[in-house]
Amino acid sequence: MNWLRGIIAFVLAFALAFATSRMANGPALATSTRAPLIASDAIDADRVNEIVLERDGTVYRFERQDGSWLQTAPILHAVENWSMRQLIGRVLKTVSVRTVDLSTSDGDARAKSLVQAGLSPPSGRIELKEQAAAGAAARSVTIDLGRRSLAGRAYARVGAQDGKVDDTHYQVVDSELHEFALGRDPKEFRRRDLFIDLKDVDRVAFRSTGNELVLTRQGKVFRLESPVKTRVDRVQAEELFDALRRAKSSGFVSDKPAELAAYGLSPAMATLEVDSGSTRRTLLIGDTVSIGAQDRFGMLDGTSTVVRLPAAVLAPIFPRVERLIDAVASAIRPRDIAAIEIAVGAQHITLRRETSGWTASVATHDLNPATSPATSPASIAGTIDLDAADRLLKALTETRAASVELSAFPASDSVATVTFLGFASEPLDTVRIARRGADSKTLLENGDGVLRVHGSIDLPLTAEELGFHAK
Repeated sequence: MNWLRGIIAFVLAFALAFATSRMANGPALATSTRAPLIASDAIDADRVNEIVLERDGTVYRFERQDGSWLQTAPILHAVENWSMRQLIGRVLKTVSVRTVDLSTSDGDARAKSLVQAGLSPPSGRIELKEQAAAGAAARSVTIDLGRRSLAGRAYARVGAQDGKVDDTHYQVVDSELHEFALGRDPKEFRRRDLFIDLKDVDRVAFRSTGNELVLTRQGKVFRLESPVKTRVDRVQAEELFDALRRAKSSGFVSDKPAELAAYGLSPAMATLEVDSGSTRRTLLIGDTVSIGAQDRFGMLDGTSTVVRLPAAVLAPIFPRVERLIDAVASAIRPRDIAAIEIAVGAQHITLRRETSGWTASVATHDLNPATSPATSPASIAGTIDLDAADRLLKALTETRAASVELSAFPASDSVATVTFLGFASEPLDTVRIARRGADSKTLLENGDGVLRVHGSIDLPLTAEELGFHAK
């Protein structure tokens, strides 16, 4: 067995010689001690107002302006504040679990070790810049990021300080910073909101080929200015504004594309303008993303990024105009009405509000002008049923139509006109009423070119239907 002992002794001697050689040409010491990579007082996280991330040959610059973070290079785009806080936090919380000392290595071994660690050149670099405090110089910290290793570890080193790089050490660190800064697509830092931080909406305008929809708000009053001028249902308008605030793209397609026409964005298939205060934001809407798809390409005016607009997001921010229109015939409040004038057939009925109910006067006109007397017909005074007046007001000022149509009033089907007067005898509103012969539906219109269609409605108009009683 002496030959076996000789072989073992030879192997041990060779291993010892190899280790001695490596110590002479490689790292002299690897110290396993957990410690922060960046000193706690090196920079104030709350005062960091610029972050520079270099990776994949591109420099990404992020700046904090008025409390919000923006990507300013290579493109301009808002980013999530949360993402920037995470990036700052992970830089400052990065922990070194082992220090690799290269100070005793020769130049070639040192360079080879840095290359193997992915630090020459670095796989990435992060620099945090601090807003200078009063009377103090601005501070910054830089970390060079190397390659990721096994068991949740990676290589890193503190970057250049005063223009000098310390190449005598590097650190083995937890890989959380590498995963966040190098493992994520930088586009994921961006905000996907289409209308970022949208507050009170004053105007919305949607335009496509041959079509225009313009909605405005003044205080709590909403109006449609195009394609017709009419009242807007407040609930529907607020739902539209909420949908605009929630609207997000589903992803970023291309930064600075060479040909916007390839996405149907030059010229755009449609545009959506949203005014809030003195700020106008315009969304350009292009082609569908593929044959048979409903999602579309889009771009916000003033940016250079094509985004994907989901059909589920587009639907609520582009409602049908009929859905927005107030389906009630008149916006006048019943308590503001002092008198009602009704012209129905040959009858002209005037109702006046009294403390105890409504008084009425009824005059009957000859519908044949050739036989009509020169003098006005005498009117008959009386009262009407209080319940009938309430039903009339409810039908015209509260009851919503089953549907709405953008169409001229069919004068040939007209059956009545109702005018509301205020307490100074001023006209407040007029509602024209027709019954369409084709489907027997009741149509209400108050001069806005909108027909509010009722299949069935309790609408007393004649003296008999109002329960008129002569005095």
